Amino acid sequence: MKVHELECFLAVVDHGSITRAASALYLAQPSLSQIIRRLEAELSVELFRRVGRGLVLTPAGEALVGPARQVIRDLQHARQVADEYRGLERGRVDLAISASLTSNFLAAWVGHFRRKHPGLTVRLMQHYGDTEDIVGLIRSGEAELAYTVTPVSRHGIECIHVGDGEVVLALPPGWRTEFPDPVPIAMLDGLPMIIDRGFGRSYLQSIRDASGVEPAVVVDVSESAGLVPLIVAGAGAAFLPMRQALDARRRGANLRLLDPLTFRPIYAIMPATPLSVPARKFLELSKENLERWRRAVARRTDEGRSLLEAAVEADNVIEAAYQRLGERPSEPAGHPETGDRFSPL
Repeated sequence: MKVHELECFLAVVDHGSITRAASALYLAQPSLSQIIRRLEAELSVELFRRVGRGLVLTPAGEALVGPARQVIRDLQHARQVADEYRGLERGRVDLAISASLTSNFLAAWVGHFRRKHPGLTVRLMQHYGDTEDIVGLIRSGEAELAYTVTPVSRHGIECIHVGDGEVVLALPPGWRTEFPDPVPIAMLDGLPMIIDRGFGRSYLQSIRDASGVEPAVVVDVSESAGLVPLIVAGAGAAFLPMRQALDARRRGANLRLLDPLTFRPIYAIMPATPLSVPARKFLELSKENLERWRRAVARRTDEGRSLLEAAVEADNVIEAAYQRLGERPSEPAGHPETGDRFSPL
């Protein structure tokens, strides 16, 4: 069995047909068909069966997908390690991101990663926080690294706590200006709320259980990415992670911290086997960025600013640095905190 045969097999799996896979691989269709038949003959099993104009995996084919992806990834890992010693970088990191995490900080991570490692590419998939879904993506090889807001415990799966983010109450422009900062949870009773089906829903349930407070859910959305436009349009208030809340503030929303202060954890999920070089670098960068943001905010609170004031100031510095980077894309920008090459958090 040759690595090239496994690459061809996975191309057919990913594209769903010999024709599309052959085009993606720049091979003639008969040549690719012959490679698949040769692999089936070597393994003495049928890997695909034809349904209509497409192909579907047989049980034997489904069983081969995970090991085949791991073989390809291990080979890429070996090549990437060698490339690092030659001062080169190439490859791809396959990420799965919880729908409730697809906000500003993720864009900062990916942007920083691409600037720091321009030879590497990023493939992003979204998941909805279901544990079996996350585990399935990791075990199948579709994703090598997943981020979520809930821990995952399964054999052969590693779960790392990457960091925490403050949760903020975002209010539409002009709403409840009498609310203090922070807002006691009891004052949320009856407040019209927009809830996403990830963190927002689970946090709402937790305050119901803990204190009997019952905000009025007026809009229910599937993804947290849709919360900010609805808040700004006056549809209701919402619970947002700090970075997303600061984006809402730039668009006119009013922010209040919660009392007691609430944090949303972030976890990285990965196979128990060593990560590829691109995935390992992305994981290191995500932890580094969260820690840098925490230090930037802590430095300002130590100087006497409130947590919200500190976060707003740190975010303004980062936005200004992004603008300078856009004005001079060919020049390295100084880091807003250290003066080093630009690093967004």
